[in-house]
Amino acid sequence: MLKYIILAIVMNAALIIGSLTGQDVFLQINAPPRVEAGSTVNIEIELNKANAAGFARFHQELPPGVTASPVYPAEMSFSYEDNTVKMIWLNLPGEEKITLNYKIHVDERLKGDLNLTGTFSYIENNQRKSVTASGALLAISPSPAIEERFITEIKDADKGFLASPPFAGSAENILAIRQDPVPDNDLGFIVNILVNKEGGSHFAKIEEEIPRGYTAVEMESQGGIFSFTGQKAKIIWKNLPAEELFTVSYRLIPDSETDDTPDVKGEFSFMHNEITTTRRVFQKDTDLKSLTESEKTELVALVSSELPVPEIATVPAERLSGAGRETRINPETAPGTTVSNSLREISNPLKAEPGVYYRVQLAAGRSPVYNNRYFSRLNVTDDVYTELHEGWFKYSIGSFRTYSSARNHRVHIWNTTPVDDAFVTAYNEGLRITVQEALMISNQRWYR
Repeated sequence: MLKYIILAIVMNAALIIGSLTGQDVFLQINAPPRVEAGSTVNIEIELNKANAAGFARFHQELPPGVTASPVYPAEMSFSYEDNTVKMIWLNLPGEEKITLNYKIHVDERLKGDLNLTGTFSYIENNQRKSVTASGALLAISPSPAIEERFITEIKDADKGFLASPPFAGSAENILAIRQDPVPDNDLGFIVNILVNKEGGSHFAKIEEEIPRGYTAVEMESQGGIFSFTGQKAKIIWKNLPAEELFTVSYRLIPDSETDDTPDVKGEFSFMHNEITTTRRVFQKDTDLKSLTESEKTELVALVSSELPVPEIATVPAERLSGAGRETRINPETAPGTTVSNSLREISNPLKAEPGVYYRVQLAAGRSPVYNNRYFSRLNVTDDVYTELHEGWFKYSIGSFRTYSSARNHRVHIWNTTPVDDAFVTAYNEGLRITVQEALMISNQRWYR
C-alpha cells in the first residue's frame, strides 16, 4: 500500500514540475518518407502548446536547394527567407493542440537524407522558453531528368556545389500563358497560368497586377514562393520545377459580390544565357486544365509564332520594394534618441550607390532616432544609415557587392549583438528591390 502512495506522490510531483518547466509543450514534424528531387511535398507539424499563450515563434533552418511556402489559410505570419522558415503568432490560438501545414520544394539537383527539425519558442511566466522537435527524415531520391554530374548531396549543398545544367532551350519558346480568369462559384475567380520553361532551371518569377477590390490567394505554385502585397501577386522560383510544362494557379477573392471578370496583367521573368529576360504573360481563352501535353505544346508554339521581337527585355520592367521581417523601434522609449518627423533632421541619411548592392537592415521605426547613438548601445560598431521607405525609417549597415558577403555580415550581427532579426536588403542604383531580383539583375547565384 505504501509503495502505491509513494508512486502517486512521485507522479503528482512530476506533473507539477512538468507544468512549471513547460515540459508539456512539445511538437512533432511529420513528413513523407521519400520524395523525388524536383518535387513539392506537404509537411505537417503537430504542436501541443499546453497553456502557452501570447507571442510565439516556430523557427526552422533548411539547406540550400530546399524552399518553403505556406498552405493557406495560414493562421499565423509565415515567412521564408535566407533558408529560414518562420511562423509567428502575436497571440497563440486557444486550442491546446494545433496542426500546422506548409510545403517544401526540393531542388531537382539534390539527393540524400533531409532531417527536418525546428524550434518552437514561447513565453511562460515572463520568461522565454523553447522546445525542439526531434526531426523527421525525408529521403530525397535523384531526379531522372538530371545528369549525375549536376546532382549534389544535400549535406554538401551549403558548400556551393549546386551546379546548373546547361540551358538547352530557345528563348522564343519560354512563355507564360494565362487562361481567362475562371468563375469559381461564390469564391471569386481562379487564375491558371501555363509555363513552358524550355529546358531552363534558373531563377524565374511571375508577377501579376491584381485589380483593386480583389485579394490573391495561392492555390498551386509548383515549388515557387507565393506572395501578395500592394495588389501584386508574385511567384518566385530559385530554381524552376523539373517539368518542361507546368501550371500554376491562384484564386482572386473579391471584396464585394461581382460578376465582372477581373482584368489581370503580368510579366514572366527568367534567365536565358545568363541574362535576365522579361516577357508579358499572354492571356488566352483556353481551358488549360483540359489540355493534353501535346495540346499544351501546340498552344506554346502558336503563341510563340505570334510573338513580336520587342516582347523581350533584358531587365525586369519594374523595380519593386523588398519585404522582410523587421525589428520595430519605439522612439518614445528608445534610450539616447531624439524624436523628429523632419527628413532634414535624419542622422546619417542613406545615399544611393551605383549598380546592385546589399545591406544589412537592423530595425525600423515610425520616427527617426539618432541611429549611431542608439545602436552603439547594442554593440553595433558599424556606421548605421537611415532611409525612409514605405512610411518607415529603416536602419541599415554595410555595402556589399555579393549576397554572400552581406549574409555573412548578418550572421556576425546575430552572433555579436542583441539584434537577432537583422536581415539582408538589396538595392539597384539606390532603389530598394528584393534580394531575389538583385540576384537576377546581377546574374549572381543564390548559393555562394
